[in-house]
Amino acid sequence: MFDSIRKKINQKNEDNSPQNVSLDFKLMFVYHIAMMVLFATRVVDNSSAQASFALVLGLVLVLISTIHKFRAQWKWPGLGIFGVPSALMGVIFVYAFLAFAAYSINPEAEVPSLHEVNYFDLISESWVIIKQVASIPALTPWFLAGAGIGVFNLLSSLKLVATKKSEFEAQCTNS
Repeated sequence: MFDSIRKKINQKNEDNSPQNVSLDFKLMFVYHIAMMVLFATRVVDNSSAQASFALVLGLVLVLISTIHKFRAQWKWPGLGIFGVPSALMGVIFVYAFLAFAAYSINPEAEVPSLHEVNYFDLISESWVIIKQVASIPALTPWFLAGAGIGVFNLLSSLKLVATKKSEFEAQCTNS
């Protein structure tokens, strides 16, 4: 009995080993670490320059991923039954997280009551608060890092990126 449990645990550990991390996942970490370096060092003290850096870095990383997929003859596996709902829920969660953080950081923002609320008004109001707080240069990289994680999760839900190397290789024709 314990041998079968031990084998299952060992298999899980092998599946989650650092050697089984996909290039896409590594590139997401490169982006996230770059945002944390910006956040910690404040080498760029302009929120629009930080956003431009994040955009250029993101495009470079997407280009690297695309070239890697092209060379490996990657084939998109298509959406599963939960792909679109998972992507939608991920976007909602990341937006809610960033809005919660923005309301928490901004002492002047009045937190809206959620009892009788027009959700379209809430979304537009919270977007203003998110932009206001995220435009503070000391906080911009933090919000960019959160947005980057959200984009990676969205792409993962749509099966455009893989988190595990074995999952990626299973989608390639030359592996």
